[in-house]
Amino acid sequence: MMIEIWKQRVKLHQKKMMKYSKYIFNDHFVIVCLFLVGAMGYAYSNYLKTITSYDVKGQLIGVVVFTATLGIGKLGTLVQPADAVFLLPKEKAMAEYFKQAKWRSLWLPIFAIVLIIGAIMPLLVAMSGFAFSDMIYFMVILIILKEVDLNVQMLNLKIKESKEWVKIQIILFSIFFIVNILALFISPIVGLVAAIILTISYRLLLNRKNDYQTYQWEKMIKDESNRMKRIYQFINLFTDIPALKGSVKRRGYLDAFLKPIQKNNSNAFYYLYARAFLRGTEYSGLYVRLLVIAMLLSGLGNSFMLSAFLTIVFLYLTGFQLLPLYFHFDNLSLNVLYPIKQDDKLQSLKKVLLALLFVEGLLITVVSAVHLSIIEVLVLLTISVTFNLGFCQFYLPHRLDRMIKLQR
Repeated sequence: MMIEIWKQRVKLHQKKMMKYSKYIFNDHFVIVCLFLVGAMGYAYSNYLKTITSYDVKGQLIGVVVFTATLGIGKLGTLVQPADAVFLLPKEKAMAEYFKQAKWRSLWLPIFAIVLIIGAIMPLLVAMSGFAFSDMIYFMVILIILKEVDLNVQMLNLKIKESKEWVKIQIILFSIFFIVNILALFISPIVGLVAAIILTISYRLLLNRKNDYQTYQWEKMIKDESNRMKRIYQFINLFTDIPALKGSVKRRGYLDAFLKPIQKNNSNAFYYLYARAFLRGTEYSGLYVRLLVIAMLLSGLGNSFMLSAFLTIVFLYLTGFQLLPLYFHFDNLSLNVLYPIKQDDKLQSLKKVLLALLFVEGLLITVVSAVHLSIIEVLVLLTISVTFNLGFCQFYLPHRLDRMIKLQR
């Protein structure tokens, strides 16, 4: 019975995710990702050519990356609020349900492990003298460790105190860190043996703790709700999600940015859009995340072409993801009653986006100035301003027309 319930929920979940996947993997996003991966790969290959001797930094980077990779992937239980009532009498039979959840939750981490190890392996070969065949050992080690991590997450379904779970996590990732040190500084075979000993030890010792504890239903439901919220937040970068409710914060300390806006009819939407951006976490949070990523990548770059490419890519991504701001007040009845022209909406959005993109372009240029000449910095700033003007003047109206037609 529990297996059938699990299968039905997986089907419904996959159907829902497939519905949103067409918005995520659209032509623009795929093309941008291809160019971004190509540019980063080109810069990475050029960096590898500069490595001529052994450097312990390769192993240190490997330990940090391997341990961080094990944090990818949470236990997806697909439990629902009603389960606390209707499935409570079947609690003893839920063990098989959660085993199915664990094995399904392992697929994404395996995919990430293969990609990340494949990406970092050339660095380990160049810096630390590993052979490419050692990649198999590293993959097996991380998959075993991730399976232990998911087993511990299953144990967390029965842990009452959050402090106890934090302690277990600290101990667990400390052990993972040690296993990765053994694999990278001593031998991959030693690391593999340590990983096998760890998983056997868990099954013999900690697994017994599972037998006499009961499931914490409210905690399970809350954790699954938070997991799905993180997924919806990612999808929300590409399309509106009805299940995701963005929060609004007062943020009075940002009112200074609204004071320069003149209080007249033509600036009504300009003020509203600016206020919505500053208060709405779905807009400001997205902008800050993309800005930080762009600045980090630009700061780590070492060429003008890469900086120019990253600037254009992230300015486009930011502008594209903020387009839904245009429809933010469409369900507000006062929006129709205001004695203002609806055509002012487009001009107001242009002003807001132009200001935001200009600030983003300026900050990216400032970070890139670390490794660029003065001439290259001025050219990069010119490229940024030109792109922002072109995006707001030509692309924005065209894209909004398409979005309005799709809504009809």
